[in-house]
Amino acid sequence: MKNKAIIPFFLAVLFSSYCFSQCSMNELTITTTTGEWAEEMSWILVDNNNTTIGAFQGLENYNYTEYSNEYCLAEGCYIIEALDSWGDGWNDGEIQINVQDEFGNSSNYTFSLTGNDTSIGYFEIDLSSSQNCEFIIEGCMNSSAENYNEFATVDDGSCISLEQFYATGYAGPRDYIFYKPINSVQQAPLVFVAHGYSGSAIDIMNYSGFIDLADEFGFSVCFPQGIKDSNNNAFWNVGYEFHVNETVNDVLFFTELAQYLQSTYDLATDKTFCSGMSNGGDLSYLLACQASETFSAIGSVAGTMFGDIINNCSGTNDVSVLEIHGTNDNVTYYNGDLNDTFWGPYPGQDEIISFWVENNGCTLTESFYFPNINISDGSEVFVDKYNSTINNSKVWLYKVEEGGHDWPGSDGNMDIDASLEIWKFFEQTIQNNTNVDELSTRAKILLKTIDVLGREAIGSGIVIDLFDDGTTQKRVILETQE
Repeated sequence: MKNKAIIPFFLAVLFSSYCFSQCSMNELTITTTTGEWAEEMSWILVDNNNTTIGAFQGLENYNYTEYSNEYCLAEGCYIIEALDSWGDGWNDGEIQINVQDEFGNSSNYTFSLTGNDTSIGYFEIDLSSSQNCEFIIEGCMNSSAENYNEFATVDDGSCISLEQFYATGYAGPRDYIFYKPINSVQQAPLVFVAHGYSGSAIDIMNYSGFIDLADEFGFSVCFPQGIKDSNNNAFWNVGYEFHVNETVNDVLFFTELAQYLQSTYDLATDKTFCSGMSNGGDLSYLLACQASETFSAIGSVAGTMFGDIINNCSGTNDVSVLEIHGTNDNVTYYNGDLNDTFWGPYPGQDEIISFWVENNGCTLTESFYFPNINISDGSEVFVDKYNSTINNSKVWLYKVEEGGHDWPGSDGNMDIDASLEIWKFFEQTIQNNTNVDELSTRAKILLKTIDVLGREAIGSGIVIDLFDDGTTQKRVILETQE
């Protein structure tokens, strides 16, 4: 799985004020050429009032495709906010910006996100003849923080720094990120979020959105950092074939860190959960088997159970399990691969779910499709919910039909927000919690629609609907693209 990080950079260019016959205003043409991984590429055009003027979102399987967007702009200040959902740049994608005056003279500029750790960039457009354009860019202004934004003009309080913990059996300190919201109460839940193979704590913190969910629902969240393997990739030791010589005990690291955070920050020992992407999902299953006294539920995205783990699973505390998995996952196959010689053999999702259903004494209580609110993502989400009336345990499978190796809501499927679904699942496993059930029985009221930067959405692009029950829904509004 690719790394994700936020390391913004800034390009600025000055335009004079133009007027011409086509639209009697300034004419701006943005020609977008996607590269590899077109679906990761997007941009938003906003004015200095933070109003969205236009937007572009690349589509899956439309690599190396050209689009043109034309705008007639009044005199003023504008900025293009370029976004890449994976943080590795636009992979040969670029935008060409053209401004034409009334005499047919034009100015052309090219902009792209490049580099291994670039997920956001800014391109300033000054169409004002009477004022200097000044834009407010919010971000972390602490240069020592993991998410430092060197171009931020306003510190938004988002600075995150790695902390260290000494686990038994490991010589050096282990790194992690911990966040406790100011609205957290005593004995609040604790959620661990584990990154994928070669990923990092900061990248999954960025794309998962669990910090915002912690603020909204009052739980604490921890993003541990895996150590480097012999290939210099961060990993969790879950029994991969090529990690046969690795000895680090990540189960012990997670359990000891959980106990430390519970005692230090007054967090609930019976409301501690683990989620993760890919390798992090694999680890979540391992914790369910070997640390059920610490973790009462797990939420895996694109994860599985490797080697003999499923045959030797000793979880006795009826750990609840949620799996979100794409049927077209080309890394962790939905149907498994018992002949895999690289990662190692692993069963299919149906077998894994059946194992946990039997282990927890659950029965099928509900099956349904989520509304296909984003037809452009080429996938739908079908859900099977197995529940126990005896021990309150649950086993849920979110089958993302035609979905890939993605974290829904961030990449791939946009019908659901995987992070929100994971938290709702954890919340339902908390004894005597009926909040989510109550919310699901009444009609939701749409309060507001915002863009990905939190402004009121106008026009096309990635938008987020905010409902009165505290839930959100992400979707994409596309302009007609030629």
